[in-house]
Amino acid sequence: MVRRTAAVIASTSVVAVGVFAASGSAAATNGSQGFKRHTITEQVSLSAGGQADQTLSAVVYEPTSRPARGIQVMIPGVTYDHSYFDLKTSRGWVSQARQAAKDGWIAVAIDRLGTGNSSHPPADKLNDTAHVLTVHKLITSLKATYKGLPIALVGHSLGSAIAIQEAATYKDVNAVVATGFFHHSGVAGGLFGALIQPAAEDPKFEKRPVPSGYLTTQDGLRHLFYWPFNADLSTVEADDTNKQTATMGEIVDFQAESNNDVFGKHVSVPVLSVIGGHDTFFFNPDQRDKAIAAEPKSYPASPDAEVVAIRDAGHDLALQRNADTTTDTIDHWLAGKLR
Repeated sequence: MVRRTAAVIASTSVVAVGVFAASGSAAATNGSQGFKRHTITEQVSLSAGGQADQTLSAVVYEPTSRPARGIQVMIPGVTYDHSYFDLKTSRGWVSQARQAAKDGWIAVAIDRLGTGNSSHPPADKLNDTAHVLTVHKLITSLKATYKGLPIALVGHSLGSAIAIQEAATYKDVNAVVATGFFHHSGVAGGLFGALIQPAAEDPKFEKRPVPSGYLTTQDGLRHLFYWPFNADLSTVEADDTNKQTATMGEIVDFQAESNNDVFGKHVSVPVLSVIGGHDTFFFNPDQRDKAIAAEPKSYPASPDAEVVAIRDAGHDLALQRNADTTTDTIDHWLAGKLR
């Protein structure tokens, strides 16, 4: 049976059609009980059949107090690395990855090429197709390492577009969770374009130079990724300090998927779309209900496409004060789908 559901949550249980979810109470997840953490690397290429001369880095969080339910491959968005899912702030850790591991999932948070500890290829070589190749290679390795475990792609923003394209192209995962991403919004590209500048012009990259053509957000504007009335200043400050880069090729491919359903219509596994109730990158407040109701239709080949809107959250769902609500929603949904 094909399901097309636009839903909301109260705490972590799905209820009838609406808009909001209950807020969490903590800004940071502290301590390392219940999981272990290590870094892995994978040699990858930028094109099919090309030389594997690039290094993809990812951080793995494995549960230690229970058998693993499955694997969540976490793909961050534009100007983020793996720390979107595991950010250290002056108040502790804000970490979707650590919480997922405590909930019994092997979380694999990626530094996309061009970010973090991964290789930084020339800007004109970096687009979503290159990312999809690298994620596919990583998934192949994870299947060999953790035999028999189901795999879900969990993307954020650009990472969601990459997850959608990977799942549609290679058919090698069991579910897709797209966060901070909607189709047919007509808003995101224009708003984001006003925030970026060449990374070479940003003082934060003086000690970590990147190739020519790389972009980043203008200094002091990271707060625009948040619903400000439910954001912790220490989180926003850590986010700004750790900001990463993007390329024009990535942004163009992101807009193509958002505006045209290039790959969404070919995803044939269950899909959960999680959006902040105040994500102005994808809808104005008066358009929210209409956008939420329409999004499941972007996945016509999926046997189960659902949408959940999180109250008191903006674009950066994993970094708001109620990040635990988003993580609980994802983990609960996946537990029901990947049995």
